[in-house]
Amino acid sequence: MDTSRPSNLRLVAFALTAAGALVMGIGSVLTWVTVGLADQVAVQTASPGTDLAAGRFTLASAVVVLVAVIVSRQVRDRARAALAIVVIAAGSLSVILAGWFVKAAPDYYSPVDDEELIAALVSATGRTAEEVRSALTSVIDQLGGYTHVGPGPWIVIFGGALAIAGGVLTLRWARGLQTPEGTGEPTPSARTPPASS
Repeated sequence: MDTSRPSNLRLVAFALTAAGALVMGIGSVLTWVTVGLADQVAVQTASPGTDLAAGRFTLASAVVVLVAVIVSRQVRDRARAALAIVVIAAGSLSVILAGWFVKAAPDYYSPVDDEELIAALVSATGRTAEEVRSALTSVIDQLGGYTHVGPGPWIVIFGGALAIAGGVLTLRWARGLQTPEGTGEPTPSARTPPASS
């Protein structure tokens, strides 16, 4: 078994990238945002990433990263470097998007804007949707309206960081394998033999 540095680097890069894709995928299907009213658990609504454009994008990015990992084992050095760049780009975009979501969620998601919550309150109170929305708008603070960011985007950020690290190491490994002619991994016989005693 070849235990030289390129093989170790490849193993670490593969593990980080594969783990990053898995973690990104898991984060994409978990809860991203929950809106509701204090002490009214029955009418709160939680949105998984797959219900949101941002979550669907990060899930697609996770699939892209995973496919790139698998394909990178079947191609030559220049193609590996290109796939590593794809992995870095997908991971970076997911981290940026999930980070933006964490910051912007309170401004874009509120009890007043949540249609499921409005429908639940309509059913519970017998009022019209317009009446419920108007009432929420005027007394939302008194009712304890809240918007909580769930674990999903945070996990995506962590997974994206793993994928980026794996992509960077893969890129470094692939470039290190290129001979002056730009092809092929150095064979064991091409490496410097150990000094004889």
